[in-house]
Amino acid sequence: MNEPLHGAGTSLQRPSAAPLWSPHQRVTHWARQTLRLVVKYQQNPLRAARAMAYMQLAMFDAWLHASRRGACDATAELAAHRAASLLIEQLYALETPGQFEAQFVTLAAHLQTSPTQNAQGLQVGQSVGEALVARSLRDGAGRAWPFKERPAPFPGIWQPAPPLNAVNPAEAYAPHWLTWLPRGSWQHVPPTAHRPGSPEHAAETREVLAVTQQLTQHQRQVAQHWHLDAGSVTPAGIWMQIALQQLRTNTTADEAHSGRVMSQTLPVLAALSVAMLDAFVACWQVKMRDWSERPITAVRRDLDPAFEPLLVTPGFPAYVSGHATVSAAAATVLAAFWLGQRALLQALADEAAMSRLWGGIHFRSDNDEGLRLGRAVGDAVVARLLTA
Repeated sequence: MNEPLHGAGTSLQRPSAAPLWSPHQRVTHWARQTLRLVVKYQQNPLRAARAMAYMQLAMFDAWLHASRRGACDATAELAAHRAASLLIEQLYALETPGQFEAQFVTLAAHLQTSPTQNAQGLQVGQSVGEALVARSLRDGAGRAWPFKERPAPFPGIWQPAPPLNAVNPAEAYAPHWLTWLPRGSWQHVPPTAHRPGSPEHAAETREVLAVTQQLTQHQRQVAQHWHLDAGSVTPAGIWMQIALQQLRTNTTADEAHSGRVMSQTLPVLAALSVAMLDAFVACWQVKMRDWSERPITAVRRDLDPAFEPLLVTPGFPAYVSGHATVSAAAATVLAAFWLGQRALLQALADEAAMSRLWGGIHFRSDNDEGLRLGRAVGDAVVARLLTA
């Protein structure tokens, strides 16, 4: 079948030997590309979540705008791919020039659109993509944190911890990044972290040492599974993979209907990505508010100078746990779409949180308050979905 197909502003010929991509493969292509690049560039969890949010919002917004203008399914999909290709080119500017445009042309070649529809899809996608590229340049993620902003010393202040011994906390300006929901939308503000000298801090410090000395094989495996160090898909990527797998299962019967695949897929990935990025920003607001020490600092000072946690201690304050916060937000949003999976999703979020205690790098309150904060962010995203 070699009839002309309208792609990026020209008539394209699909090679007869080229494999056809299913609607699910096309609609999730940019999400999978983002995960690949997160690993390639060893992005930290916040940068990874930011990239996923921009990519999925580009697709969702372009698809939604085109659909509301009465565009057919193929035109709306074309708009989504156009917007996504512009965003990924902006976010990963070190990649080989032209490769994302080539991917866009390949995707567009699957879509049967007239010249008028083609032009409409390209215009909507270009407009949405350019608007989000402009936002990415002013969202605060390019600012560098100066050491002079470190607070004056106090008992329990975060200290560089081995083996990283980072002096400046990673992404210390993340609390000032633009969020997708208005700040304050989430109805939970964690109390101040426990400080040395309090009975709560002493009990938590003893717990970390006791837990790490009695780890079961299962606990070790869970801690390693959720560790997600540099070069992994990061916690946000794990939840994106969970969503993609569930969507693949849910859309199998609709593979011939691209419109239904888009309507089932794009809202889920957009809401998930928004929740995860906003959860990380909310988490870092608390981290940089309290500057709380890590267990390795407390245990070595108060109990065991030779203490070595199972996992590498990250280079930023402990309270609250990023894994717990982002996992609870992700689980809350996905459960709103898939009510039958609620218990399993919440259990995964709880497991992600506990893995940090078992790894010896978080106190229990870091995890508990992170889960509460993440669920509040997730609830805020779900509430926005219900009123949209």
